[in-house]
Amino acid sequence: MPLSQENRMQMAISAYKNKKIKSILKAAEIFGVSEATLRRRLKGRKPRTETRASGHKLTALEEEVLVKSLLNADRRGFSIQPEYLRGMAQILLCDHTQDSTAALGVNWAYSFTRRRRELRTRYNQRITYQRAKQEDPKVIRQWFETVHKAIEEHGIHEDDIWNFDETGFAMGLCTTSKVITAVERSERPRTVIQGNQEWVTIIECVSSKGISTPPVVILKGKEHQAAWYQEPALLQDRNRDWRIAKSDNGWTTDEIGLHWLKEVFEPYSKRHSTGAKRLLILDGHSSHLSAEFDTFCKNNAIICLCMPPHTSHLLQPLDVGVFGPLKRAYGKLVEELMVAGNNHIDKEDFLHLYPSAREKVFNQQNIGSGFAGAGLKPLDQDRVLEKITFQLRTPTPPLVEASISSAFQTPQNPRQLDHKIHSLQRSLNSRSRKLSSSPMSHIYHLEKTAQMQMSMNVLLHERIKVLEAENERKTRKKARRHASLGNDLLLSVQEGENRTQQLGLQLNEDIGDSTPRPRQRAPSRCSGCGTIGHTIRNCPHK
Repeated sequence: MPLSQENRMQMAISAYKNKKIKSILKAAEIFGVSEATLRRRLKGRKPRTETRASGHKLTALEEEVLVKSLLNADRRGFSIQPEYLRGMAQILLCDHTQDSTAALGVNWAYSFTRRRRELRTRYNQRITYQRAKQEDPKVIRQWFETVHKAIEEHGIHEDDIWNFDETGFAMGLCTTSKVITAVERSERPRTVIQGNQEWVTIIECVSSKGISTPPVVILKGKEHQAAWYQEPALLQDRNRDWRIAKSDNGWTTDEIGLHWLKEVFEPYSKRHSTGAKRLLILDGHSSHLSAEFDTFCKNNAIICLCMPPHTSHLLQPLDVGVFGPLKRAYGKLVEELMVAGNNHIDKEDFLHLYPSAREKVFNQQNIGSGFAGAGLKPLDQDRVLEKITFQLRTPTPPLVEASISSAFQTPQNPRQLDHKIHSLQRSLNSRSRKLSSSPMSHIYHLEKTAQMQMSMNVLLHERIKVLEAENERKTRKKARRHASLGNDLLLSVQEGENRTQQLGLQLNEDIGDSTPRPRQRAPSRCSGCGTIGHTIRNCPHK
């Protein structure tokens, strides 16, 4: 394979510097490279692949500041959108050109992301604030310490770990999927869903051995209906031990949870247990925390462990490996039923579809993947910790001790900056008084630090302006006084404003003008008879 032009150039430079070839012209002839290019490279010019193109509107330092800000925001869980990145770059461009009309192209953010190896674009995933707060390595490690301690203390076999939880279904909700449409169609295709989104709850339980207990289907209703028990999918031999429960809203209750424990989990798990005790992992739902539930578990060698709140997406095997595929499978079956002309999904249709969806998902592979992903079999906390990619708390930058190698780095904190300045002073105060490469490198790094901090300050200044505006809006909102304006069915904005002014409520009232009312003590109430106006000491009924 022939060598590239750059490889031959590097070989020519190496041969000349090592004095294997004494003439530059001779080295260029031997390695087949341009003599003029070789001379320029020997004088220090970089190859084109390492040279920054001249068409960039931002400087290299400004781009480094943007990358640093993007990565810092990503670590804190607030990844920046391309439109916002373009706005940040626009601020830096206007600042260093001193031209308020300077503009970047609409696709600048995408081009910038493509040429930076540290960055990439991905679709974000929604997560609630409470769950994000619990994605803390300290919480996860404490959980695994608790699990390990329970296994060691009670001698629980790794195949006797069980997990149960409830999951909800909206009966007529189907999933979004990729479809084939005509090439001339411009808008996204739409799937019509039926209006019935009545809630159904399913209680499921799986074992680390890869098996599951019969489910409990909780339907909304006052009484059991005969039609529920005539569905052919439920009458198959493998489904005859399923349970159907009813509740007022289709949700689980303490009573249903206790019945499940006694009639389903206890006999079924005991029949498949390896050791004397079973470990049952559950969340903090109220139906799992009743006194009767806890007493029954203690009397039947069932060790219950409750996961930390808002961590089921990380620590619960059912959430990690089963419930997601289950809901997708059910949604596809709903869509197929609607394609066949059924535009209303009721309880009987659900009981027809759910057994098929469950059969596709509840297999040994998916259940085993759920326990492995939750770090329970094998017991491995790193499987969970590696999923935690950010924390809501702002990370404190590490304090890097000054060292000799830091003389060749750009200062990143006050300690390194102080060390850099002292190194420069020592170099300038030397006896020779001759500026060597070391003082010049110190000056270059200090200049680079100052430029980066200036660019960062520009972004921070804009950020502070946004925060101040939001804080002012919240202050005005908090200063508003609330009162009823009547029980009319409809009110125009003008009518509402007129009534507000009549009541003397100013929507933009200044907080400083409001005078606090003196606090009045509530009238005394007798703790014996409950009458207001006297105390127990002088109660006439005593």
